[in-house]
Amino acid sequence: MIKVKVPATSANLGPGYDSFGLALNLFNEYKFNKRKDDKFIISIKDNNNEIIDLKEEDNLILQTLLYLKEYYPNKLETKGLKIEVKLNYPLNRGLGSSANAIIATLSGVNKLFDLNLDKEEILDLALKIEGHPDNIVPALQGGFTISQIEEGQLHYEKFSVSPKLNILLFIPNLEIKTKDARKLIGTKTNIKSASQNIANASLITAGFIKNDLNLIKRGSKDYLHQQKRLSLNKKLKTLFDEINEEVEEPFFLSGSGSTIIFLFKQDFTENKEIIKKKAKDLKIVNYLIETNVDNEGIIINKVGD
Repeated sequence: MIKVKVPATSANLGPGYDSFGLALNLFNEYKFNKRKDDKFIISIKDNNNEIIDLKEEDNLILQTLLYLKEYYPNKLETKGLKIEVKLNYPLNRGLGSSANAIIATLSGVNKLFDLNLDKEEILDLALKIEGHPDNIVPALQGGFTISQIEEGQLHYEKFSVSPKLNILLFIPNLEIKTKDARKLIGTKTNIKSASQNIANASLITAGFIKNDLNLIKRGSKDYLHQQKRLSLNKKLKTLFDEINEEVEEPFFLSGSGSTIIFLFKQDFTENKEIIKKKAKDLKIVNYLIETNVDNEGIIINKVGD
């Protein structure tokens, strides 16, 4: 049996559209096992042990297996394969659940069937399935990552983040599918917006490297995608805009949303109460998770023979 734990990830972080990613100390758990019978089983449960039933086209574990089987038809056998999943955060909330499933499946099957893929090959396959690198890289490598696609090739840099940086996740009971959110962005932008995003993304990079929240805050405004994605839900946009007037620490829409990620070092109790009150006033059902950055990425363990 192969046990795999993959961290949740937060992508974009404002101006770092399709490039920035951050691995969180919040893991989904997977078990890959060969059974003696011919049954092929994928079992997905949440942290309340409730079964999650997905359509085939939305099941990235299944889609990844089918994709990988085209490359290794003689090595990978789904008959007798059992995959058990425990989700510790909800799907379609902007926390990289698709990349999580893809990276976990590629890595678990690689180990179980001795495919001998290295991390770069796993990332290459994951990119072909996911289509963008911002979640898959930190899911595998951990830390704060900057990813680039140049002439079809993935290049990235990883930076370890200070353990003193704390994270609050505001997770609404609101699903936003990435493919729906991406449709809003469009294919053109003006040069002023592009240049401002470049400057802000540079400030955020410097902020993570220097462990300087003020730099991250100065670079936190996005001019390309964030407001368009927030427009998918009027209440969420109102909450985001109102919080911006009262909370000094940097925060972003996580990925496509609906989660909002806050970064802080000092006591955040007062700000938490502000966030909770505004969400209550807007009748946004939610829950909060406090965590920090995971600098290690995926964890893989082989159990037994």
